[in-house]
Amino acid sequence: MKYLTLDVETNISNKGNPFDLTNKLMLVGLKDKGIYDIEYSVDPYKELLDTIQNAVDEADVLVGFNIKFDLHWLQRYGIVFKDKRIWDCQLVEFILRNQSQPYPSLNAVAEYYELGTKLDEVKENYWKNDIDTDKVPLDILTDYLLQDLALTEKVMYEQIKELESRPELKRLISLHNQDLMVLQEMEFNGLNFEYDWSNTLGHELEEQIAKLNARLFKYHNYPDFNPNSVDHLSAFLYGGNIKAKRQVLIGEYKTGPKKGEAKYKWEDYTIPFERKVTPIKGSELAKEGLYSTDEKTIKSLKGNKEAMEILNIILTRATLEKRMTTYYFGLTKLTDQMNWKKGKIHGQLNQCVAKTGRLSSSKPNLQNFDGEIKTLFTSNYGD
Repeated sequence: MKYLTLDVETNISNKGNPFDLTNKLMLVGLKDKGIYDIEYSVDPYKELLDTIQNAVDEADVLVGFNIKFDLHWLQRYGIVFKDKRIWDCQLVEFILRNQSQPYPSLNAVAEYYELGTKLDEVKENYWKNDIDTDKVPLDILTDYLLQDLALTEKVMYEQIKELESRPELKRLISLHNQDLMVLQEMEFNGLNFEYDWSNTLGHELEEQIAKLNARLFKYHNYPDFNPNSVDHLSAFLYGGNIKAKRQVLIGEYKTGPKKGEAKYKWEDYTIPFERKVTPIKGSELAKEGLYSTDEKTIKSLKGNKEAMEILNIILTRATLEKRMTTYYFGLTKLTDQMNWKKGKIHGQLNQCVAKTGRLSSSKPNLQNFDGEIKTLFTSNYGD
């Protein structure tokens, strides 16, 4: 069985996200094969990639630590590995420790096996100080990569050794590594996302929320009222005071460039609200005696016709606000922050998080999308 341990070093925007268009691949390390300086190599670019491809083709098993990240980068640069077997040391360790340690680090795993740890000079002296990878001296970056390769390979052999005494896990680990290849392809392809349509729907909800705010205003007449504030909403519903600031005229400037202009100062004041509904017993919060304003509590409240109209406005507004900020504007903002290609969402599918071993997703949480949000996405393979 021929194992090939691999690792890559990249720019650090969004933690080196492979789909961040501002990031580039700097180094590719193949254990016992070489370190390939992709970004600044004086060798012909294609010859370097051909050399890496040949090494991948010759291997029976590709080994890495969080190898999905490395595979994304290799695929972005045209390296093919579709039918290869995979050994992800991070994923294997997660299973060996009964899913109790989400995303264990290489140093933590190496320490567990008493293999020593690598020197995080690059992370501590450069990345933590926002110095990007292309500013790290090549010899230091190369040494950092070599340490990663050496430790990863040692960890793999320790894991194989442990599995000899735990044969019942071999099949499970094999299946999870196979799943990883499917998830890698799914993440790399991403989802086709209707970016402009999402923005349009967000602005439509913005208009609806503005109308709801106007309806609420007639019940409080306070221009700075914030329905998203627990303090404001609690005082508004259950009665109480809102702390506020206002500008008070104290005269005019006597000298200087503002001579003759009105002069103001800020002062604290409170705005009293009358109780509109009776709080449910046991709903008082620890913070300054405020009462709960969560959705479940508000749905349980009772009152006269006016109070019920207020509650209905608040609940409707909260639903629209969440949909607008979390999904319509949230998804477009995420694609901008991650520097993804417009019209693509590359969510992260996580195997090393849930204690039950189930799959989870993040950036964004794809599992929370309802039917309406799903209409923002289209298949890569047509209708």
